[in-house]
Amino acid sequence: MPLWSDRRVLLCVGTGGVGKTTVSAAIALAAASRGLRTLVMTIDPARRLANALGLSEFGNMEHEVSAEVLAKLGVELQGPLWAMMPDVKRTFDDLIARAAPDAERRDKILRNRFYQRFSTVLAGSLEYAAVEKLYEVYASDRYDLIVLDTPPSQNATDFLQAPGRILDFLEQDTLQWILKPYGAAGRFSFKLLDVGSSFVFRSLGKLAGAETIGQIVEMVLGFQGMYDGFRHRSTQVRQLLMSDEVAFVVVTSPQPAQRGSVRQLREGLHHEGMRVRAAVVNRVRQPPFGEVSAEIAMEELRRAVADWPPEEASGVLEALGEEVELWSRGQNSLGTLREVLGDTPVVELPELPLDAHDLQSLVALYGAFLESDH
Repeated sequence: MPLWSDRRVLLCVGTGGVGKTTVSAAIALAAASRGLRTLVMTIDPARRLANALGLSEFGNMEHEVSAEVLAKLGVELQGPLWAMMPDVKRTFDDLIARAAPDAERRDKILRNRFYQRFSTVLAGSLEYAAVEKLYEVYASDRYDLIVLDTPPSQNATDFLQAPGRILDFLEQDTLQWILKPYGAAGRFSFKLLDVGSSFVFRSLGKLAGAETIGQIVEMVLGFQGMYDGFRHRSTQVRQLLMSDEVAFVVVTSPQPAQRGSVRQLREGLHHEGMRVRAAVVNRVRQPPFGEVSAEIAMEELRRAVADWPPEEASGVLEALGEEVELWSRGQNSLGTLREVLGDTPVVELPELPLDAHDLQSLVALYGAFLESDH
Protein backbone atom coordinates (compact mmCIF):
# COMPACT_ATOMS: atom_id res chain seq x y z
CA MET A 1 0.00 0.00 0.00
CA PRO A 2 1.23 3.58 -0.59
CA LEU A 3 2.65 5.54 2.33
CA TRP A 4 -0.42 7.78 2.48
CA SER A 5 -2.95 4.96 2.67
CA ASP A 6 -5.49 5.68 5.47
CA ARG A 7 -3.56 8.82 6.49
CA ARG A 8 -4.25 12.52 6.11
CA VAL A 9 -0.87 13.73 7.34
CA LEU A 10 2.66 12.46 6.73
CA LEU A 11 5.54 14.02 8.64
CA CYS A 12 9.03 13.53 7.21
CA VAL A 13 11.65 13.61 9.97
CA GLY A 14 15.41 13.25 9.92
CA THR A 15 18.73 14.99 10.39
CA GLY A 16 19.97 17.79 8.18
CA GLY A 17 21.33 17.03 4.73
CA VAL A 18 19.52 13.73 4.09
CA GLY A 19 17.05 15.19 1.59
CA LYS A 20 13.83 15.55 3.62
CA THR A 21 12.67 18.42 1.43
CA THR A 22 13.14 16.37 -1.74
CA VAL A 23 11.48 13.30 -0.24
CA SER A 24 8.50 15.33 1.01
CA ALA A 25 7.98 16.86 -2.43
CA ALA A 26 8.34 13.50 -4.20
CA ILE A 27 5.77 11.86 -1.90
CA ALA A 28 3.34 14.74 -2.48
CA LEU A 29 3.84 14.51 -6.24
CA ALA A 30 3.14 10.78 -6.17
CA ALA A 31 -0.03 11.26 -4.11
CA ALA A 32 -1.34 14.01 -6.42
CA SER A 33 -0.66 11.81 -9.44
CA ARG A 34 -2.97 9.25 -7.82
CA GLY A 35 -5.80 11.74 -7.43
CA LEU A 36 -5.35 13.13 -3.91
CA ARG A 37 -5.72 16.83 -3.19
CA THR A 38 -2.24 17.23 -1.77
CA LEU A 39 -0.32 19.95 0.05
CA VAL A 40 3.41 19.79 0.77
CA MET A 41 4.68 22.12 3.51
CA THR A 42 8.32 22.90 4.17
CA ILE A 43 10.19 25.07 6.63
CA ASP A 44 13.40 24.72 4.59
CA PRO A 45 15.06 28.14 4.90
CA ALA A 46 17.04 27.62 1.67
CA ARG A 47 13.74 27.42 -0.23
CA ARG A 48 14.97 24.53 -2.36
CA LEU A 49 11.47 23.13 -2.52
CA ALA A 50 10.19 26.33 -4.09
CA ASN A 51 12.73 25.96 -6.86
CA ALA A 52 12.05 22.26 -7.29
CA LEU A 53 8.33 22.86 -7.63
CA GLY A 54 8.82 25.69 -10.09
CA LEU A 55 7.31 28.31 -7.79
CA SER A 56 8.46 31.91 -8.06
CA GLU A 57 6.17 33.01 -5.23
CA PHE A 58 6.23 31.21 -1.91
CA GLY A 59 5.03 32.08 1.56
CA ASN A 60 2.43 31.56 4.25
CA MET A 61 -0.27 30.84 1.67
CA GLU A 62 -0.70 27.76 -0.50
CA HIS A 63 0.43 27.98 -4.13
CA GLU A 64 -0.63 25.50 -6.78
CA VAL A 65 2.01 23.67 -8.80
CA SER A 66 1.50 23.86 -12.54
CA ALA A 67 -0.13 20.69 -13.85
CA GLU A 68 0.77 21.75 -17.39
CA VAL A 69 4.49 21.91 -16.60
CA LEU A 70 4.37 18.50 -14.96
CA ALA A 71 2.48 17.05 -17.93
CA LYS A 72 5.35 18.12 -20.19
CA LEU A 73 7.65 16.07 -17.96
CA GLY A 74 5.42 13.02 -18.26
CA VAL A 75 3.49 13.32 -14.98
CA GLU A 76 -0.28 13.56 -15.26
CA LEU A 77 -1.78 14.89 -12.03
CA GLN A 78 -5.13 13.34 -11.15
CA GLY A 79 -5.47 15.70 -8.18
CA PRO A 80 -4.15 19.22 -7.51
CA LEU A 81 -0.73 19.69 -5.90
CA TRP A 82 -0.10 22.68 -3.66
CA ALA A 83 2.99 23.90 -1.79
CA MET A 84 3.54 26.20 1.17
CA MET A 85 6.39 27.48 3.30
CA PRO A 86 5.02 28.67 6.66
CA ASP A 87 6.39 32.06 7.63
CA VAL A 88 7.40 31.88 11.29
CA LYS A 89 6.52 35.43 12.24
CA ARG A 90 3.25 35.51 10.27
CA THR A 91 2.21 32.23 11.85
CA PHE A 92 2.83 33.67 15.33
CA ASP A 93 1.02 36.86 14.37
CA ASP A 94 -2.01 34.88 13.22
CA LEU A 95 -1.99 32.97 16.50
CA ILE A 96 -1.93 36.21 18.50
CA ALA A 97 -4.70 37.72 16.37
CA ARG A 98 -6.86 34.67 17.02
CA ALA A 99 -6.18 34.41 20.75
CA ALA A 100 -6.17 38.09 21.77
CA PRO A 101 -9.36 39.16 23.59
CA ASP A 102 -9.56 42.46 21.73
CA ALA A 103 -7.89 44.52 18.99
CA GLU A 104 -6.07 46.76 21.48
CA ARG A 105 -4.33 43.81 23.15
CA ARG A 106 -3.55 42.25 19.76
CA ASP A 107 -1.98 45.43 18.36
CA LYS A 108 0.03 46.08 21.54
CA ILE A 109 1.64 42.64 21.32
CA LEU A 110 2.25 42.75 17.58
CA ARG A 111 3.95 46.16 17.85
CA ASN A 112 6.14 45.05 20.75
CA ARG A 113 9.77 44.96 19.63
CA PHE A 114 10.71 42.08 21.93
CA TYR A 115 7.80 40.03 20.58
CA GLN A 116 8.89 40.74 17.00
CA ARG A 117 12.31 39.36 17.83
CA PHE A 118 11.06 36.58 20.11
CA SER A 119 8.72 35.18 17.47
CA THR A 120 11.53 34.39 15.06
CA VAL A 121 14.62 33.51 17.11
CA LEU A 122 13.36 31.72 20.23
CA ALA A 123 14.50 28.11 20.32
CA GLY A 124 11.64 26.00 19.01
CA SER A 125 9.86 28.84 17.19
CA LEU A 126 10.47 27.22 13.80
CA GLU A 127 9.02 23.91 14.98
CA TYR A 128 6.12 25.66 16.71
CA ALA A 129 5.25 27.57 13.53
CA ALA A 130 5.33 24.34 11.53
CA VAL A 131 2.93 22.42 13.78
CA GLU A 132 0.67 25.44 14.31
CA LYS A 133 0.28 25.96 10.56
CA LEU A 134 -0.10 22.22 10.06
CA TYR A 135 -3.03 22.10 12.46
CA GLU A 136 -4.63 25.17 10.88
CA VAL A 137 -4.46 23.64 7.40
CA TYR A 138 -5.56 20.22 8.66
CA ALA A 139 -8.60 21.72 10.39
CA SER A 140 -9.60 23.52 7.17
CA ASP A 141 -10.30 20.10 5.61
CA ARG A 142 -9.24 21.32 2.17
CA TYR A 143 -6.77 18.51 1.48
CA ASP A 144 -6.80 14.73 1.30
CA LEU A 145 -3.11 14.60 2.25
CA ILE A 146 -0.67 17.01 3.89
CA VAL A 147 3.07 16.21 3.74
CA LEU A 148 5.19 18.19 6.21
CA ASP A 149 8.93 18.57 5.79
CA THR A 150 10.05 19.08 9.41
CA PRO A 151 13.13 20.95 10.70
CA PRO A 152 16.36 18.90 10.95
CA SER A 153 16.55 17.04 14.24
CA GLN A 154 18.57 14.35 15.99
CA ASN A 155 15.69 13.85 18.41
CA ALA A 156 12.03 13.39 17.51
CA THR A 157 10.95 15.10 20.72
CA ASP A 158 12.54 18.38 19.55
CA PHE A 159 9.71 18.71 17.06
CA LEU A 160 6.93 17.04 19.01
CA GLN A 161 7.47 19.09 22.16
CA ALA A 162 7.93 22.49 20.49
CA PRO A 163 4.44 23.85 21.34
CA GLY A 164 4.80 23.00 25.02
CA ARG A 165 8.33 24.40 25.12
CA ILE A 166 7.18 27.80 23.86
CA LEU A 167 4.44 27.91 26.49
CA ASP A 168 6.84 26.82 29.22
CA PHE A 169 9.06 29.76 28.29
CA LEU A 170 6.20 32.24 28.60
CA GLU A 171 5.06 30.76 31.90
CA GLN A 172 8.45 30.10 33.45
CA ASP A 173 9.21 31.35 36.94
CA THR A 174 11.74 33.96 35.81
CA LEU A 175 9.21 35.89 33.73
CA GLN A 176 6.51 35.57 36.36
CA TRP A 177 8.95 36.76 39.04
CA ILE A 178 9.34 40.01 37.11
CA LEU A 179 5.58 40.46 37.27
CA LYS A 180 5.17 39.35 40.88
CA PRO A 181 5.34 42.78 42.57
CA TYR A 182 2.35 43.86 40.50
CA GLY A 183 0.40 40.64 40.75
CA ALA A 184 -0.09 40.52 44.49
CA ALA A 185 -3.34 42.42 44.30
CA GLY A 186 -4.64 40.08 41.63
CA ARG A 187 -4.41 42.76 38.91
CA PHE A 188 -1.80 43.18 36.18
CA SER A 189 -1.31 46.72 34.95
CA PHE A 190 0.68 48.32 32.17
CA LYS A 191 1.82 50.79 34.85
CA LEU A 192 4.49 48.15 35.32
CA LEU A 193 6.16 49.70 32.31
CA ASP A 194 6.94 52.74 34.44
CA VAL A 195 10.49 51.47 34.91
CA GLY A 196 11.50 54.00 37.53
CA SER A 197 8.73 52.87 39.89
CA SER A 198 10.05 49.36 40.43
CA PHE A 199 13.13 48.22 42.30
CA VAL A 200 13.07 45.07 40.17
CA PHE A 201 13.28 47.12 37.02
CA ARG A 202 15.95 49.44 38.35
CA SER A 203 18.05 46.39 39.18
CA LEU A 204 17.42 44.42 35.97
CA GLY A 205 17.76 47.56 33.90
CA LYS A 206 21.42 47.76 34.86
CA LEU A 207 21.96 44.31 33.38
CA ALA A 208 19.74 44.22 30.31
CA GLY A 209 18.70 47.82 29.78
CA ALA A 210 15.52 49.36 31.09
CA GLU A 211 13.93 49.64 27.67
CA THR A 212 14.52 45.96 26.89
CA ILE A 213 13.07 44.89 30.23
CA GLY A 214 10.09 47.14 29.61
CA GLN A 215 9.47 45.48 26.24
CA ILE A 216 9.67 42.01 27.80
CA VAL A 217 7.17 42.92 30.50
CA GLU A 218 4.82 44.55 28.02
CA MET A 219 4.81 41.34 25.97
CA VAL A 220 4.31 39.03 28.95
CA LEU A 221 1.55 41.25 30.33
CA GLY A 222 -0.11 41.20 26.94
CA PHE A 223 -0.19 37.41 27.05
CA GLN A 224 -1.96 37.31 30.41
CA GLY A 225 -5.31 35.57 30.03
CA MET A 226 -4.30 34.00 26.70
CA TYR A 227 -2.31 31.04 28.05
CA ASP A 228 -5.34 28.77 28.29
CA GLY A 229 -6.01 29.30 24.59
CA PHE A 230 -2.38 28.55 23.71
CA ARG A 231 -2.38 25.48 25.93
CA HIS A 232 -5.62 24.24 24.37
CA ARG A 233 -4.13 24.54 20.89
CA SER A 234 -1.00 22.74 22.05
CA THR A 235 -3.21 19.89 23.29
CA GLN A 236 -5.07 19.78 19.98
CA VAL A 237 -1.80 19.57 18.06
CA ARG A 238 -0.55 16.79 20.30
CA GLN A 239 -3.77 14.82 19.84
CA LEU A 240 -3.51 15.22 16.08
CA LEU A 241 0.09 13.96 15.98
CA MET A 242 -0.91 10.88 17.97
CA SER A 243 -4.06 10.15 15.96
CA ASP A 244 -4.59 7.40 13.40
CA GLU A 245 -4.67 10.04 10.65
CA VAL A 246 -0.97 10.84 11.07
CA ALA A 247 2.13 8.80 10.31
CA PHE A 248 5.84 9.58 10.40
CA VAL A 249 8.36 8.86 7.67
CA VAL A 250 12.00 8.68 8.78
CA VAL A 251 14.32 10.02 6.06
CA THR A 252 17.96 8.99 6.03
CA SER A 253 20.86 8.03 3.76
CA PRO A 254 23.14 4.97 3.53
CA GLN A 255 26.01 6.84 5.20
CA PRO A 256 27.28 4.91 8.26
CA ALA A 257 27.02 8.07 10.39
CA GLN A 258 23.23 7.98 9.96
CA ARG A 259 22.68 4.72 11.81
CA GLY A 260 22.78 6.20 15.29
CA SER A 261 20.52 9.10 14.28
CA VAL A 262 17.98 6.76 12.69
CA ARG A 263 17.89 4.52 15.75
CA GLN A 264 17.40 7.53 18.03
CA LEU A 265 14.63 9.01 15.86
CA ARG A 266 12.79 5.70 15.52
CA GLU A 267 12.99 4.90 19.23
CA GLY A 268 12.02 8.46 20.16
CA LEU A 269 8.91 8.32 17.99
CA HIS A 270 7.88 4.94 19.37
CA HIS A 271 8.44 6.19 22.90
CA GLU A 272 6.14 9.14 22.20
CA GLY A 273 3.47 6.77 20.88
CA MET A 274 3.85 7.99 17.29
CA ARG A 275 3.37 5.77 14.26
CA VAL A 276 6.32 5.23 11.93
CA ARG A 277 4.92 4.27 8.53
CA ALA A 278 8.23 3.78 6.71
CA ALA A 279 11.84 4.81 6.33
CA VAL A 280 13.11 6.40 3.13
CA VAL A 281 16.77 5.83 2.34
CA ASN A 282 17.79 8.60 -0.02
CA ARG A 283 20.76 8.71 -2.42
CA VAL A 284 21.28 4.97 -2.74
CA ARG A 285 24.15 4.32 -5.16
CA GLN A 286 23.00 2.21 -8.10
CA PRO A 287 24.83 -0.86 -9.48
CA PRO A 288 27.55 0.40 -11.85
CA PHE A 289 26.68 -2.23 -14.49
CA GLY A 290 22.91 -2.34 -14.12
CA GLU A 291 21.53 -5.86 -13.81
CA VAL A 292 24.78 -7.50 -14.93
CA SER A 293 26.92 -8.75 -12.06
CA ALA A 294 30.10 -6.82 -11.33
CA GLU A 295 32.27 -9.94 -11.87
CA ILE A 296 30.89 -10.63 -15.34
CA ALA A 297 30.98 -6.98 -16.36
CA MET A 298 34.60 -6.53 -15.26
CA GLU A 299 35.66 -9.66 -17.07
CA GLU A 300 34.03 -8.47 -20.30
CA LEU A 301 35.65 -5.08 -19.86
CA ARG A 302 39.09 -6.65 -19.47
CA ARG A 303 38.62 -8.43 -22.78
CA ALA A 304 37.39 -5.25 -24.42
CA VAL A 305 40.48 -3.23 -23.42
CA ALA A 306 42.98 -6.03 -23.95
CA ASP A 307 44.38 -4.33 -27.08
CA TRP A 308 44.49 -0.85 -25.55
CA PRO A 309 47.73 0.80 -24.46
CA PRO A 310 48.52 -0.60 -20.98
CA GLU A 311 48.25 2.74 -19.17
CA GLU A 312 44.82 3.57 -20.68
CA ALA A 313 43.45 0.09 -20.04
CA SER A 314 44.74 0.14 -16.47
CA GLY A 315 43.17 3.57 -15.82
CA VAL A 316 39.73 2.47 -17.07
CA LEU A 317 39.77 -0.77 -15.11
CA GLU A 318 40.93 1.02 -11.96
CA ALA A 319 38.19 3.68 -12.22
CA LEU A 320 35.42 1.14 -12.70
CA GLY A 321 36.88 -1.03 -9.97
CA GLU A 322 36.56 1.90 -7.58
CA GLU A 323 32.91 2.33 -8.62
CA VAL A 324 32.26 -1.33 -7.86
CA GLU A 325 33.96 -0.96 -4.47
CA LEU A 326 31.89 2.12 -3.59
CA TRP A 327 28.68 0.38 -4.58
CA SER A 328 29.63 -2.71 -2.55
CA ARG A 329 30.30 -0.57 0.55
CA GLY A 330 26.98 1.17 0.04
CA GLN A 331 25.16 -2.16 -0.09
CA ASN A 332 26.82 -3.30 3.12
CA SER A 333 25.88 -0.02 4.82
CA LEU A 334 22.31 -0.32 3.55
CA GLY A 335 22.07 -3.84 4.95
CA THR A 336 23.22 -2.66 8.37
CA LEU A 337 20.74 0.22 8.24
CA ARG A 338 17.91 -2.21 7.50
CA GLU A 339 18.89 -4.17 10.61
CA VAL A 340 18.65 -0.96 12.66
CA LEU A 341 15.20 -0.24 11.21
CA GLY A 342 13.94 -3.70 12.09
CA ASP A 343 10.46 -4.34 10.71
CA THR A 344 9.99 -0.76 9.45
CA PRO A 345 9.30 -0.85 5.68
CA VAL A 346 12.06 0.77 3.62
CA VAL A 347 11.79 2.79 0.41
CA GLU A 348 15.04 3.29 -1.51
CA LEU A 349 15.59 6.34 -3.68
CA PRO A 350 18.41 6.29 -6.23
CA GLU A 351 21.31 8.72 -6.11
CA LEU A 352 20.90 11.31 -8.85
CA PRO A 353 23.78 12.73 -10.91
CA LEU A 354 23.06 16.16 -9.37
CA ASP A 355 21.36 17.18 -6.15
CA ALA A 356 17.56 17.35 -6.59
CA HIS A 357 16.83 20.97 -7.41
CA ASP A 358 14.06 21.03 -10.01
CA LEU A 359 10.87 19.29 -11.15
CA GLN A 360 12.79 16.90 -13.35
CA SER A 361 14.62 15.62 -10.29
CA LEU A 362 11.34 15.01 -8.46
CA VAL A 363 9.90 13.23 -11.50
CA ALA A 364 12.90 10.89 -11.41
CA LEU A 365 12.10 9.96 -7.79
CA TYR A 366 8.34 10.05 -7.27
CA GLY A 367 7.72 6.68 -8.92
CA ALA A 368 9.32 4.89 -5.96
CA PHE A 369 6.32 5.95 -3.86
CA LEU A 370 3.75 4.53 -6.26
CA GLU A 371 4.71 0.97 -5.38
CA SER A 372 1.99 -1.03 -3.63
CA ASP A 373 4.15 -2.99 -1.19
CA HIS A 374 5.39 -0.24 1.19
